[in-house]
Amino acid sequence: MTAKAVKGSVASAAGGSVAMAVVRDLLVLAKARVVSLLVFTGAVGAVLAPGFSQHLLGAGAGLLGIALAGGAGGVINQLIEPSLDQHMRRTRQRPLAVGRISRPRAVMFAAALFTASVLVLLLETNLWTLGFTLIGTLGYGVIYTVYLKPNTPWNIVWGGIGGALPPIIGWTAAGGAPDALLPWSLVALVSVWTPAHFWPLAICCREDYAKACIPMLPVTHGVDRTRREIVKYAIATLVVSLIPVIANGNALYAVAAAGLGLYYLGMTLKLRRMPVDDGMDRYARRVFQVSISYLFALFTLLVIGHYMGPSGIIREAGTVVRAFGHHILGQISRA
Repeated sequence: MTAKAVKGSVASAAGGSVAMAVVRDLLVLAKARVVSLLVFTGAVGAVLAPGFSQHLLGAGAGLLGIALAGGAGGVINQLIEPSLDQHMRRTRQRPLAVGRISRPRAVMFAAALFTASVLVLLLETNLWTLGFTLIGTLGYGVIYTVYLKPNTPWNIVWGGIGGALPPIIGWTAAGGAPDALLPWSLVALVSVWTPAHFWPLAICCREDYAKACIPMLPVTHGVDRTRREIVKYAIATLVVSLIPVIANGNALYAVAAAGLGLYYLGMTLKLRRMPVDDGMDRYARRVFQVSISYLFALFTLLVIGHYMGPSGIIREAGTVVRAFGHHILGQISRA
């Protein structure tokens, strides 16, 4: 290989590395991990909608809209509080906080994501889907970040509502009625799950929040009060997680929701009893991580139970029996 070819290969590799670094920064800026959970809960709402199979394009557009709008909200959040991110170990390496991405470029990125979301939803879904998405984006990106987070320790209680809307967004995108009980029960579930999910992390990061002057509950009311509230919201999550059973009579999901809810409640009770030390902080982080798996399992089992639970199996068995009957009748008629 000639020296020129070697230089070209090195330059190409360097260019590829730079491009990948930019992509990684954009994903962090858009809070891709958080957005992936939003898309997942939205997908469950879409799949459970009665007309899902007839509205696949709309459902897909709805999920794309959730991803784009959620990303825009994440960028707006970091645009508003880069100085706060710099004070926290968990966030101080974010692209805006360290200057790897400039504010003008971040503004353009947020505008592009938001505009694309509106266009996709406007062209391929309906006004209900668009409206709920706009409420969720503005609720998190503006109301939570600007007004709630810096002013009240109950910020996550009210701010979490915006992030709880994807199930109804996915549902309406797939042709579901906006006043149906099932998707709103999932919205309620995510709403009460959010404080029980986030406050364990806030306990771990309480010193950073204090330095950044953010009035999170562990900072303003102490660790003990926060742990009591976590238990309360874990109980609320367990209770609300059973409401979907009323909407669709899913026995498999009912048993799983009760078991998972009791397990998670047990973890929060253990956290409540622990002495305030490094061991408690480590366990609080574990509770935070398990809470994500808890919600993921609940939503996954709801879908499995809907399609493969007793009622779903009966429907599938009926389809097989009818097909077999038609086959036998056809054979008899040809005999």
